[in-house]
Amino acid sequence: MPHIAGLRGVLPEASKVGETIGKPVELAKGLAAGSLVRDPGRAVYRYHTTFAGPGRTLTRKSFVCAVRLAPWSEGMVRPHETVSDEARAAALELIKANQAHTRFVLAGVRDSAGEVDRVFRRVDGLAPTLQITTADGVQHSLWRVQDAEVIGKLRNYFTPKKLHVLDGHDTYEGMLAYQAELAAKQEPSNYSSANYGLFCIVPFEDQALVAAARHKVVRGLTAKSEEVLAAAKKHFIVEKLAGAAGDVGKLLGAISDSVAHQPTFVAVFAGEPDAWKLTLSPEVSPVHEGVTVHRSMAKLDPVVVEHMFLRRLLPGAQVATDTDAKRALGAGGQLTLIVRAMSIEQIAHVDEIGQTLPSHSTAIFPPLANGLVSLVIDPDEDLV
Repeated sequence: MPHIAGLRGVLPEASKVGETIGKPVELAKGLAAGSLVRDPGRAVYRYHTTFAGPGRTLTRKSFVCAVRLAPWSEGMVRPHETVSDEARAAALELIKANQAHTRFVLAGVRDSAGEVDRVFRRVDGLAPTLQITTADGVQHSLWRVQDAEVIGKLRNYFTPKKLHVLDGHDTYEGMLAYQAELAAKQEPSNYSSANYGLFCIVPFEDQALVAAARHKVVRGLTAKSEEVLAAAKKHFIVEKLAGAAGDVGKLLGAISDSVAHQPTFVAVFAGEPDAWKLTLSPEVSPVHEGVTVHRSMAKLDPVVVEHMFLRRLLPGAQVATDTDAKRALGAGGQLTLIVRAMSIEQIAHVDEIGQTLPSHSTAIFPPLANGLVSLVIDPDEDLV
């Protein structure tokens, strides 16, 4: 069962929040300079993210707290993506550099009763402790909540719940690795901060919880575009999008509709004016083609892109990702794949059946403002 706890968060000093959010967190320097301040007592933090949605403004309502770390195998905190060794190592190094968690793990929870919003209803009507609008036009609002009754209600409510990681799988594995390193030196007490991670939790039912695509930027190609496309025709319907290579709107429009709801994506080769829409042929079964995944997820877009295109047709290529299609097209790759976002329910289904997608398959929009709250990791400090 996940154990929820308050934390003595490190927050930007109110007058300097604009100078700190969006920049790498250097905890020791920030505390010494006064741009970061540590709360004197334990709290959880209500967190609203307000952004422009389709035709209206949306506000995602979440909260920040400490969650007891547990291996994936225990099933209390559940993944839907694999993590590369490089991403895990980078996350661990960031934690070690600050001796703190400065990045959130974003987790979803089933809350059909709306209990999380009910607990925070009074808080939502107050003036926020911190508020900032970042360069992308997203407003981030944070409330410090030190009420022991609120923290107690959350702890009790979450006892039987499972947390589904939506973003930050690499951060979570970095947290587990750091916990193991500290335990190897000296076993911390049961409620030591060394046994907890920094989480942002949002109900799955929140209508402002929006999944984003991770477009692929491919480098290290050895084959020509015509060779790649010819090979792709074995499994994909390949359609030419004449003159569309630089038209982001046209590319995104092309993938919004597919044959028989089949997996689809667009390929843009560097220096070529045309783009190519690839749709998995309806008669092709990835499982029958040797892709070893659960049948219910065999035709999810990230699985098909990874296993039926990248690994088979472009072995050895280096792949980076970006959630912004225009930025991905301008990133200097030899090939850019514009892909569709999965739905939140598809993401939840993957981890609920105990499966995982390839690394960097999904993202959440808009991203969290990492650095808004940090959790100092001190083996001698208990959170409960």
